[in-house]
Amino acid sequence: MSVPGQSAGGSGVGAPSGYTAETGSLARQSQAIHDAAEAAQGEVEGLAPAKVAEADFGTEHGQWAADFTASIEQLGKGAGAMCTALISLATSIGSAGQQYAAAEAEQSSAVAQSGSGM
Repeated sequence: MSVPGQSAGGSGVGAPSGYTAETGSLARQSQAIHDAAEAAQGEVEGLAPAKVAEADFGTEHGQWAADFTASIEQLGKGAGAMCTALISLATSIGSAGQQYAAAEAEQSSAVAQSGSGM
């Protein structure tokens, strides 16, 4: 009987086709996400408060000024929160890469030591 993800010659589960985890790639992508989010964070800080006043809306549209200003403030808060979340995600990806590298090194060492007495 064939089980998806299991090798045909024995026990164990293999990684799904097309998925890999390379520590160098994790570190690079983590830094790229962090840098982009940090750069955007500087731009986001300039969103609120709105740069227009009620008078700028004119006599026909002044009634919408408060809603516009509130919307811009919400947009700024949401974009700032998104940048913070992306920086946190980048940190998690970097940490996962470090843990993966440590596990790889440990397993490599265990394999080397198991065959050293032969």
